[in-house]
This record gives sequence, structure tokens and C-alpha cells, in this order.
Amino acid sequence: MSSTWVGRQDGRDRWEMAVTTWWVEGSPRQGLRNLQKTFPMLAFKGGKGEWAYYRDGWEVLRVLIVPRARIPLVERRVRARVAIVIDDMGYRVDRARAFLDLPWSITLSILPFTDRAREIACLAHKRGREVMLHLPMDANGGGEAIERLESRTPGMLLVSMSEGELRALVRREMDQVPYARGANNHMGSRFTRDTRCMRVVLQELKARGYYFLDSLTDSRSVACREARRLGLRCFERDVFLDNSRDEAYILHQLTLLAQLALKKGYAVAIGHPSQATLVALRKGLPKLEKMGIKVVPLSEL
Repeated sequence: MSSTWVGRQDGRDRWEMAVTTWWVEGSPRQGLRNLQKTFPMLAFKGGKGEWAYYRDGWEVLRVLIVPRARIPLVERRVRARVAIVIDDMGYRVDRARAFLDLPWSITLSILPFTDRAREIACLAHKRGREVMLHLPMDANGGGEAIERLESRTPGMLLVSMSEGELRALVRREMDQVPYARGANNHMGSRFTRDTRCMRVVLQELKARGYYFLDSLTDSRSVACREARRLGLRCFERDVFLDNSRDEAYILHQLTLLAQLALKKGYAVAIGHPSQATLVALRKGLPKLEKMGIKVVPLSEL
């Protein structure tokens, strides 16, 4: 607020009028409402944002209500960064939209050969979110179990494939998901332990300028070791958010993610497109922000 005094005259009568400028957040009308709680006698003067107080017919106070330009809040100091990757995208556009509507830079990993893979990839790119290719890979298990997985998951990379077969399939899968910046493994507890197979796949990813995220479905994975040998950027998953599709469990995992990130400066979480995960992210990520933890695309770690 600032004030000045102005001399006024009406015929032989002279007096002084106070002119006060009130700087308000928001609209002048809202500022007036707040001001009238203290000065209920103010009357509209006629000019935009001008109000006056009269005593015995004389204007003794004029109030100019001016909106103050909002000063952007200083961004909270970033203490750590986390990337949150949502796997198994490619089936439901509505579920993809729900995660894209979150006000954080969630990364979507999309399965190739799914009905909506290309549509979801284009939508995520349009919304400024990072896209990944979710590569189906051979898993541990009995013969019948693996056959069932293969039948439900087209495009699975198998350790029994030749080098030529692996290269051809990976190239087809990369073509399925436009705008992908990197890839991670879908299952793959068997495949990621195989040095020959991983080297072939990583060579193809490097040729396209991808990075690789090892989902670490098996602790004996050689993926990042081979990636380093090839000069390919590789990340490792720190936390699975939703091994249990229970909101309380997922919130606990977000707390664990925060602790790891604050300890080493960054951390990577993988989740899945369930309603429980969506709700938990809405509730949990504001708490991480208050701790100075920023959600970023995986490539920015």
C-alpha cells in the first residue's frame, strides 16, 4: 500500500484528500471485497479499480485497487531426482491418458505388437512425456509356463533364437513404438542373464540411439555390464512400486524410493497401469516434492 495527500477545492471550500493505492493479488474486485471488510463505506468512483469514501459530501479518501503481477514462486531446491516408469502400456488408451494427466513427468513403457501401441506412443509424445519400448524377453520357468507366456506376449525374444532372428525381431519391435528414447525388459529373468543374447539386443538399441533400463527381474542380469562395454547408457531399477496392487503398499514403496533417491541423488521406480498405482501416485508424489525430490523423464537422470 502507498498513500499521498492531494489538495481539493470546491468553491470557497478547501480540504485534503488521501489517495491510497492498494496492491492486491488477483482481481481488483476480490481486492475490494477484502478491503471492504475494514472500510464498508467505500463507494464506486467510476474509474476502473477506483473507489472513494465521502464525508459530508466531500471526497476525503480515494482508493486505487491495482492487481499485482504474480511473482512466480522460487522453485523448491532439488535434493534428488526420480524417474517413474509405467510398464505394460499398449492396451488401453484411457488408462494411458489417466497417467499422462498426472502433473509429473511419468515415463511410459509400451509393449510392441499391442493394439494401441502406436496411438499411445504418439499421445505421450504429444503431451511431452518420455516413451520407452517394453521388450518382451524370455523368462525362467517350466516349458509349459513359458509356452503360455509366449502365446500371450507376441514378440518375445528367446535365448533359443539365432543372432539374425534376434536382430530382425528387435528392429521390428522398435518400429512398433514411435518416439521411444529407450527400452527396458518385460519379464526377461532368463534372457537378461545370457551374454550373447543381451549383446545382440543392446547393439541394436545403440544403433537407434536408445538407452536401456534393466528391470532387474533377475539379480544375475548381465545387461548393464554388457551395455557399458558397448558404450550404451544403462540404468537399473531400484524399486518395484506395485508387486502388491494395494494402495498402502505402493505408498510405502514411494517412501522407499524417496529414501534411496536422497541417499544417492537419484532412483528409478517401475510400476504398472493399475488404478491403485494411479491413486497412490496422486497421493504420494506431492510428499516427495515437499522433500525436494523431482520427478523427471528417465533420460534426465
